[in-house]
Amino acid sequence: MAVLQQIAVPLLAVNDTFLTVVEINFKTKDAVKKGDIIMVFETSKTTYEVIAEADGFINYKCEAGNDYAVNDIVAEIVSSADEIVVVEKKVVEAITSKPVTSSVSKVEFNYAGTTLFSIAAQNLLQEKSISPDVFAGYEMVTAKDIELYINPSLANKLEEKITSKPAAKKSNAALPDGTTSIKLSSNKKREIEYLSAVQETGLTSTLAINISTNGLFGSVNKHLKYFKNSLLPLVVYETSRLLVKYPLLNGFYNDNTIYTYNEVNVGFAIDIDKGLKVVKVAKANELTVAQVEEEILELSNKYLEDKISVESLTGISFTITDLSGEGVSYFRPLVNMFNSSIMGISAIDEELQRFNTSITFDHRVTEGKYVAQFLNELKARMESYAYNDAEANNHISCYKCFKTLKEDLAQVGLLPVITPQGKREHICQTCWNGL
Repeated sequence: MAVLQQIAVPLLAVNDTFLTVVEINFKTKDAVKKGDIIMVFETSKTTYEVIAEADGFINYKCEAGNDYAVNDIVAEIVSSADEIVVVEKKVVEAITSKPVTSSVSKVEFNYAGTTLFSIAAQNLLQEKSISPDVFAGYEMVTAKDIELYINPSLANKLEEKITSKPAAKKSNAALPDGTTSIKLSSNKKREIEYLSAVQETGLTSTLAINISTNGLFGSVNKHLKYFKNSLLPLVVYETSRLLVKYPLLNGFYNDNTIYTYNEVNVGFAIDIDKGLKVVKVAKANELTVAQVEEEILELSNKYLEDKISVESLTGISFTITDLSGEGVSYFRPLVNMFNSSIMGISAIDEELQRFNTSITFDHRVTEGKYVAQFLNELKARMESYAYNDAEANNHISCYKCFKTLKEDLAQVGLLPVITPQGKREHICQTCWNGL
């Protein structure tokens, strides 16, 4: 029997070390054709379809609904269905043939074919002078299997490998009455894992600054086609250019080492009834404001059409969460795994003509002074768009006749007023005089 295609769990993003099998489209021993969708994985951000690369017969080594580690072999396409051996699992003694002292027992794999060893496993066998015959009956042996053989006390790791689910940590606290449990989705579990990787250290802080919008859009809207009066395109544009100057905000901490990304790939959060996703504006610092706007529009359309690619969801070096349309005056965004910071954009205060932007950052990578300098420079850049611009306020219009300041042929300007409804508006001289 020839193995025509071996399907391993792919590494689609640095954050996704486990993927969930959400669909299995055939049964073991079914015939499949080249181009068939064999199965579907779910990552923390999207789904990934596995395509058959050859005609043959499918042999699944996984179950729908379970999580599997990157590089785990979960299926294969073989040349003959008759020689497929259905792997049975049963509780037996540990690999060492000694009773397991913990509550976890070894699973024996009754595989009749040739046992395959990963490169790391081969190296470990040679290093520890262990005979490969110890693993007879296994189809695939990894370094973790050998480590378990060497140290049976790690038997709980075997349980994780068998069930593909980490052993749950139980709380001693009693649950309150009148509650209903809701099972966490795989996406939510990963979100908790990735956010906890930074937040659990307790070494994050948040700084915020107010940025004036007075006269801002009258200037910026000239460069925008689709997102008039929107903060996001300009914030992405100026932030990405500043990140080149402040590389520690465009990096992350891992294993006592600080890393900085070579590219500025800004992600922005989007959630329009299809689940939260963070999509990437690649090399944002090399784009114009108009090009940033085009990218935001294209990514938003793909999100709505469920056509977001894995590439658009990975490699994000800095994230912006825009809640300017949600009416919040301030919030503290949470730093994701393999990032050192994240920016939050709050709603525009129409009365004070300003908005609040905040940055949560990892103290292991940088410090408050560094972030404060970044925010102050961003503020100066944003507010500079309204400076020395004669057309900055030309979009202001009379709330009664809607005549704009630019259309005011009398050249007497508009008066700021409070309407009967208590709203701040402007009125032209004609409407003021009741003419």
